[in-house]
Amino acid sequence: MTKKVVLLLTVFLIIILPSCGYRREAPEDRLNQMQEEKLNKKDKLAKSNEEAVEENINGFDIEDDLSITESNGNGNNTSCLDQNEKNQLSKSIEPKKINTILHEYNTKLPNTIIDSRQYTQYNISYDYFLITAEEGADVLENPTPDGNIVANVENLQKVSLLQRVEGKEEEASNIWYRVGFANGSQVNEGYVHSTEGVPRSFRFNRMEEAVNQLKQQVAEGELHYISNYKNENGAPPQKGEEAIDQYGYRVYHSAPAYDRADTNSDYRYIPDGMLIRLLGEDGDFYHIGVPTFGGEYYVPKQYIDTEKSFNQLKHVVVIDRDQQNQAAFEVKDNGLNLISYTLSTTGLPGEFSFETTLGSYKAIVKRERFEYLKNGTQEIAGYAPFAIRFTGGAYIHGVPVKYEEENGEKVDPGIIEYLHTIGTFPRSNMCVRNYSSHAEFLYNWMDIEHGAVIVIE
Repeated sequence: MTKKVVLLLTVFLIIILPSCGYRREAPEDRLNQMQEEKLNKKDKLAKSNEEAVEENINGFDIEDDLSITESNGNGNNTSCLDQNEKNQLSKSIEPKKINTILHEYNTKLPNTIIDSRQYTQYNISYDYFLITAEEGADVLENPTPDGNIVANVENLQKVSLLQRVEGKEEEASNIWYRVGFANGSQVNEGYVHSTEGVPRSFRFNRMEEAVNQLKQQVAEGELHYISNYKNENGAPPQKGEEAIDQYGYRVYHSAPAYDRADTNSDYRYIPDGMLIRLLGEDGDFYHIGVPTFGGEYYVPKQYIDTEKSFNQLKHVVVIDRDQQNQAAFEVKDNGLNLISYTLSTTGLPGEFSFETTLGSYKAIVKRERFEYLKNGTQEIAGYAPFAIRFTGGAYIHGVPVKYEEENGEKVDPGIIEYLHTIGTFPRSNMCVRNYSSHAEFLYNWMDIEHGAVIVIE
């Protein structure tokens, strides 16, 4: 009897294990793993004190992104609609008896935001669905597993979101998304199962709220900002070997924020570039308020240059870390002008990378390009074009370019415009990766003296 049981178990494992084992790690699985690892991590990144030379800015090897981009350029023309096309499609479609509508996706610009876009490449609807299924997803005529296939959408492609509905169950879920898309010059619609991807939106209300909060803070009096790029004003104290504090802010590039005007009191880190308000002095400390943290702290005076103030907000870029998108606004007395909105890629917490930290930051400096190091060495690996630095070594920038080698010399292969991975999942190290044409637009547009960058979630 025992031999029979063992034999049956062996056969069972032979059948089951291969089907369980053949599964590549999905991007969201990798992200969850990195989130678990982000605390109690050491800082392993090679650093340079040279001007315009930064740590490796890539959370994954940029060759991976280029490979993904190349493999998805296979002639499939299915793409997301722009907002006008999506609005027209939404008006023309009718409900179907086969499904129950749970939610209509109808994000609009708030009345206090005027559409004044100056950059319109890569137009995309305000609500969209990111395909995460490794082999892509079939768009079906009806929300049923056996429905007719209308189109196939590649992995990491985006399609416009119309509705969330209840349909026939598949993989223990009866939730489907009705989506719109363009296939060449044709606009069409259909259904994608909820397991095939994730819904995303441009959260303009949240963005407006963040800008208005900073606008109000500036109206109440001039702000200043933390200055400790590459620890130029002194390395902050460190608790053990952890590279970040319990709030996710990095030791490097930061200032210690003490509970009292006493270096023996407890502290946390305030990153370089973060906007703060001077409340007073206490010996060798400035008493400050930190709007991002909603509290008051004491910072050694060396980390704040009181001659560098921020007293007017004209231009601001809001990065949505959760949705992996962003928008640029011109600030007016009676509201905001939307200058651009687009997809972006933020920092990934990993062994050799850090996430893009939340908060309100001064736009500190523009660089037409900066170079970055290869992990673990002082060797220059490549560069990023059209960059705006806002905290530490974190920039908004275009697609990273890896130098090529010819006869032992580094050769610039030229600026790369597009990556298929932009707007999908965090893949950078601290930085915010843009399409290069949009990075160039921001580089030329941003008023660096009166500009800010806000990171929300």
